[in-house]
Amino acid sequence: MKIPLQEDFNFAAAVTDHGWWMLSPNEWDDQRHILSRPVRLRNQKKALVRISKLEHHLQLEMESEAPLDDADQQDIKEQVAWMFRLDETFEPFYTMCSDFKELLHLPHNGRGRLLRSPTLFEDVVKVILTTNTRWGQTINMARNLVVQLGETLPINQQEYKIFPGPERILEAGEAFLKEQIRVGYRSTYIIDAAEKALDPAFKLEGLTSATDSLAKLIEIKGVGPYAFNTLSMILGKYDSLPVDSDYKAHVMTKYFNGEKVKGRKMESVYDKWGAYKFLAYWYDKDEGR
Repeated sequence: MKIPLQEDFNFAAAVTDHGWWMLSPNEWDDQRHILSRPVRLRNQKKALVRISKLEHHLQLEMESEAPLDDADQQDIKEQVAWMFRLDETFEPFYTMCSDFKELLHLPHNGRGRLLRSPTLFEDVVKVILTTNTRWGQTINMARNLVVQLGETLPINQQEYKIFPGPERILEAGEAFLKEQIRVGYRSTYIIDAAEKALDPAFKLEGLTSATDSLAKLIEIKGVGPYAFNTLSMILGKYDSLPVDSDYKAHVMTKYFNGEKVKGRKMESVYDKWGAYKFLAYWYDKDEGR
């Protein structure tokens, strides 16, 4: 199955420029440039999807326990299109790179897309898992969550685990998350995210556009300024910055000669990038990669 691309881009960079590719259940084959992961469909069917890029389209190879009809295939297409931000154009950001004569390798190499998950619930949980910890521990917590709570999809004598939905999280309970998944205090936040994901009034998965009002994300326990700004980026809104320890270390080192600065002064470094502050920071800290 193919998804035509309206805007060409660097597929490998779209996968690996954001660390989500390292978090279960994503699997990246760096040699063949194939991203694989199991997904759950709206009708509760499960499928393994292998995604690659050929010329001007994404190529999807799918395997499932049950036959996939046209509606199932359309569901998978929509999930993959969301993961790779096929509804976004990066030309305005590239124009800024050219105007400022900075980050010129991005438009030249077709970079700028940051991978996201098929559902916002999965991304909310993963952002919570990045707070106040090292990246290696985030990887471990995500793996534990998938291995211990994910539904099994058997394909060709192999078993794949799907990222657990909110129902599975709530069935497991807060104590299980804390003691067995070893997420610590984040267990309270993950439970709250699961409850809100199932609340018809909250409509978590309805936040699919940068034009939506995102303020309700703050209502999720554990979503402070850093997590909110990161989730805004995931939803395609790049005008705020994820001010965490990495941000502070980068800005103080590169722009203030190691001097400790705070608040507005620290954030003002990227003011000129306007609606694309997050992307400017993200690639500035990894320039030359």
